[in-house]
Amino acid sequence: MMSETPSMHEDDEILVDYLAGQASVQQREDIRRRLAGDEAFTRRSARIGDLFKVLDCLDGPEPGEALIQRTLAAAAAAARTRALIDREALRIHPVARAAFSLKELGAMAALLFLVVSILLPSFRAASELSRQNACAGQAGKIGTALTQYANDNNEILPGMGQVDANWMHAAGQDTFRPNSQNLWRLVGGRYATPDMFHCPATGRCEPIDQAKMGQFNDFPGHEYIGYSYHNAVNGEPLGLNTFDASAARMAILADCNPAFHQGRFQPALVTANSPNHGGRGQVVLYLDGHVEWTRSSTVGVNGDNIWIIDGVHTYTGRERSTRATDSFLLPNFGGGSR
Repeated sequence: MMSETPSMHEDDEILVDYLAGQASVQQREDIRRRLAGDEAFTRRSARIGDLFKVLDCLDGPEPGEALIQRTLAAAAAAARTRALIDREALRIHPVARAAFSLKELGAMAALLFLVVSILLPSFRAASELSRQNACAGQAGKIGTALTQYANDNNEILPGMGQVDANWMHAAGQDTFRPNSQNLWRLVGGRYATPDMFHCPATGRCEPIDQAKMGQFNDFPGHEYIGYSYHNAVNGEPLGLNTFDASAARMAILADCNPAFHQGRFQPALVTANSPNHGGRGQVVLYLDGHVEWTRSSTVGVNGDNIWIIDGVHTYTGRERSTRATDSFLLPNFGGGSR
């Protein structure tokens, strides 16, 4: 078997960063060139990619730093106790096997801690990348369902059109039509299943009782929908062919909008990332059907902020975009109704 060389270890580190989405633009270009022409490098990439796939199967929560430190300390303490017992046994019975010295044990513990501290960030990055990919897969499925709906409805995406209603609860206004009802139309029309609207990064949720599906005209709770959809209340619904030139940057769906989280407008969060992925970024679905992972909210047409209406700084629940290419991804869930 060929021994590992320093260059191979460097290749592994580069590939881990690349697959975890941490490589720079120049590094990504260099890696793609090597993958195209270096068979051995490609095989190493495939092996590391398989490891990332295994990490995708680990559904449990990741241990915290404090728990890791306590576990290592407990293991070291237990090992020291065992070493003292072995040393005493060796003094009484010289023929017994030799135990590790405390110095050797300390060196081994330090080495173990070093390995964990080096590998843990990479494993966490790989686990987060796996959740991002799963979330992007869900958004892609929703995009397919939206296209199928539009194909059956004159190329128009789900929407309420011009109705006298609020998309957010507001004092003194009792007409409430949450935007999530528009996405529920995909479920009611059998273009999508309810589980497609749950972001994998937010944990598990119980499936909706199939026997009660017909009773709903919206998702029965906020835990069942993790995505925000372009405002389709009090406005003209989007058409698949409305913005041919801008479709590639017209955002129509993304992870939960942080600026309207929990049913009220929070101005301080208009430039924040979605809470679905711990504020690290969000998956965004565009009108042309492609999906991107972004680390900014200004990823719409010409740098449009997808969480709010351009130029609007206060909201009562009746506002809508006045510019056709102004994405406004409304709260993922407004309260629902039956």
